Amino acid sequence: MKKLIRKSLLPIMTASLMLMTACSGGGSSQPAEPVSSNSNTEAPAVSKDPIKVGAIFSMTGPNSPLGVPEKQAVELLLKEINDAGGVNGRPLEVIFEDDKSDNTEAVKAMRKLVSSDKVAAVLGSSGSGPSLGMAEFADKQKVTMISMAAADQITNPVRPGVYKTPHTDVHATKRSYKFLQEKGWNKVAILYDSNAYGSGYAVQLKKFAPDYGLTIVAEEKYGTQDPSMSSQLTKIKGSGAQVIYVAGTNPGPATIAKEAKQLGIEIPIVSSHGSANGKFLELAGDAANGVYMVAGKMLVPDQVDPNDPQAAIIKKFVEGYQASYNAPADGFAGYGYDGLNLLVEGLKLVDGDFSKLPEALQQVNYVGVTGEFKFTAEDHSGLHEDSMIIVEVKDGKYQIVK
Repeated sequence: MKKLIRKSLLPIMTASLMLMTACSGGGSSQPAEPVSSNSNTEAPAVSKDPIKVGAIFSMTGPNSPLGVPEKQAVELLLKEINDAGGVNGRPLEVIFEDDKSDNTEAVKAMRKLVSSDKVAAVLGSSGSGPSLGMAEFADKQKVTMISMAAADQITNPVRPGVYKTPHTDVHATKRSYKFLQEKGWNKVAILYDSNAYGSGYAVQLKKFAPDYGLTIVAEEKYGTQDPSMSSQLTKIKGSGAQVIYVAGTNPGPATIAKEAKQLGIEIPIVSSHGSANGKFLELAGDAANGVYMVAGKMLVPDQVDPNDPQAAIIKKFVEGYQASYNAPADGFAGYGYDGLNLLVEGLKLVDGDFSKLPEALQQVNYVGVTGEFKFTAEDHSGLHEDSMIIVEVKDGKYQIVK
């Protein structure tokens, strides 16, 4: 009999329990999402899956002095972002690829990140050649990309989803030519790397010279892997030039400084921001002294005016980088740092709809270590030449030219 009673009570007890649960919320730690009276569907759950971002840097090959610090800066910032809760509550994951300083490898890595890893956007690459190939791919595949390379062609003409963090060769040319005007150096010899960065830079040097009352009296180029540029320098020596403008990334500019000294060339050298790092000082040695260079403020962080809008973020970044890697941060590390910061600000705005990233980046106002960025529909560089400086190497150190 007792057994029969227990059986008959079971449905009643179960129904009572269900009613209590419905009224009390079931003891859940998360309150139920309110549902609109005119909707029969629940609000979709917010994804907590990682946001995947690709980063293609030149970690090996000739561009590695650029790519290695860029990768380290991104790793440093990535930890800071995730320690603070990620992006809109989602962890950020960066998938790194090495393009080996090769254009084909860069596009291959881009294809892998987009097709296999399904990344939201891509940072990179370190060099102009690889970046140009990536930009073409990004444009066709409608992928957002922020480059760390300087060539103006990366963002000019504008591609909807392609942006960049370094000052362009146009910015650097204009800032350098203003300096040449002030010095009264009107006759210019240009010596440039035949790669995408150097040849693109040479186009701007020739284009803007008349605007500043300058005459190009000699034009020479060299190969990225060339061990010597003495023949080009010998021609320049007899050209009547008052200044030599070098456009390239290390080791070329350092080799030029050393060989110019050996050849007894006494006219000043101005080098592009492609060689503005500690590697130039290391490679050129004593021959670096007296060389001028156009650069971002990151090259001399201890000389930035405390009232400068960039001063605080430069200080924070430099101190954090030094503590993490026991090495000074340079402008190339800054390009990576700014690139990820800009991308994160854009990701916050789109809240998971990555197709809106290109437009979202144009809403971002960001003061970075490279400059004050404001992208527009017509300008995907977002910087101005006035945020660049001229430095001179004195006693093996960079010093701002006032």
